[in-house]
Amino acid sequence: MSPNLVCYWRWCFECLNPQAAFERVSSGTLWSFEGTTVMKATLRLFPLLLLACSVTTVLADAGVFTGNGQTLHQITSKAIQLVSIDVTIALGRGPNLYDGGVAGMDRARYRCKFVLRSKSDQAEDVEIGFPVDSEFARDSSSVSSTDSENWVLEYGFIARDESETYQVEYVHRKPRDGPGEFASLFTWRMRFRPREMKTLTVSYEMPISMGLITTEKEEQHSPNPNAHGPASSVFHIETLDLGVLEQAGYITSTGSSWAGNVESATFTVYTDSFETYLNYRGVFEAPSTKSAPDSTEEHENPFPIQHPWWFRTVSPDGWKPVKGGIQWKYENYKPKDSLVLRYYMTEFPQAPADVDTFVSRILKRLTKDELEVTALAKAKEVLLATYGKEPTDPDALSYVERQLWYTSRKDFSMKSLSSVQKAIVDALDARIAQAGKGKKAN
Repeated sequence: MSPNLVCYWRWCFECLNPQAAFERVSSGTLWSFEGTTVMKATLRLFPLLLLACSVTTVLADAGVFTGNGQTLHQITSKAIQLVSIDVTIALGRGPNLYDGGVAGMDRARYRCKFVLRSKSDQAEDVEIGFPVDSEFARDSSSVSSTDSENWVLEYGFIARDESETYQVEYVHRKPRDGPGEFASLFTWRMRFRPREMKTLTVSYEMPISMGLITTEKEEQHSPNPNAHGPASSVFHIETLDLGVLEQAGYITSTGSSWAGNVESATFTVYTDSFETYLNYRGVFEAPSTKSAPDSTEEHENPFPIQHPWWFRTVSPDGWKPVKGGIQWKYENYKPKDSLVLRYYMTEFPQAPADVDTFVSRILKRLTKDELEVTALAKAKEVLLATYGKEPTDPDALSYVERQLWYTSRKDFSMKSLSSVQKAIVDALDARIAQAGKGKKAN
């Protein structure tokens, strides 16, 4: 199959019809949606993504897993040493406004330099493999020459050394036993003279994997919404812990097939420009209101916050900041740990103008017997926890301690808030005061 990605990501978002009947089933992993022309069944929501467990795990129903960067994998010979690795990954926006479709998904661009040295006294003809772990590469059918060419073009995949640009093919085969073995690969052949050293440059790009995810720590997640004790319904509202995950990765373990250890390895990820871009966009850049291509029914944007607060996680440890991003450096390196950057876009406001939207989404989901002023006060405690303040409300404290993003700052002071953060808190205080006077939320 060719990599013309079929996007059910938009479809999953647009099933979030605000007029639908939201029903969490007893397992806590499904919501039921009615009143939508797209789906009148169930949509898996928690855990929507299993990416928190493994970079190679398949995204579930509400995500698109487009794969990871990979270190070269040697298929046919153990006589070639991978001497050094220098990988640069640049995160950036896609070619189109993001409206929930694949065409606008953000991109990761990889530029890799591998120094290879033959340890043999004979000429070596070596087959090189670059594994493809995208969910769209799991079709077990044979690959036509046209499909192979389309895959290469889709990735913009180029492999060349000082004297030759290689003919790269996309193949699907039965994986062999051993580390770094995949069924789908880009492959090409290289010939080494006795003891020859070559510098191989590989470049490619791919969409950054995306999906819905809970920001609750995996070990803390329970299918029972009351498992952590009675609390305000604020803490059972998906507005507070439902996020959009963007993940870029680079798998190094495929490089363990080469002879000996890697003498030096450098991995640099340029993040600054991408993170600035995230500060200025919502989950969507372009409107996406129709539930299906042939439908005229319009739905509320399920992620209406225009400037959502986001946070990131980076693994493994050991990286250092460099100009424009972050970097790992190793000596006498045995490829093992994968590099993973995860960006979580939440529904907490990062601009004062989004406070009313944030409040309205909370108030719409409260139980009839719950006071708005009480619920918003608890929501404020959670918001302040994103700035580092430890909640004084026991329910709020229990809630934030289960969140991936929470770290209490012992030196926290309201005076240390930025002018924007103060404006957000002031806007929320105004809504709390309004609720205290008995006025209904918008």
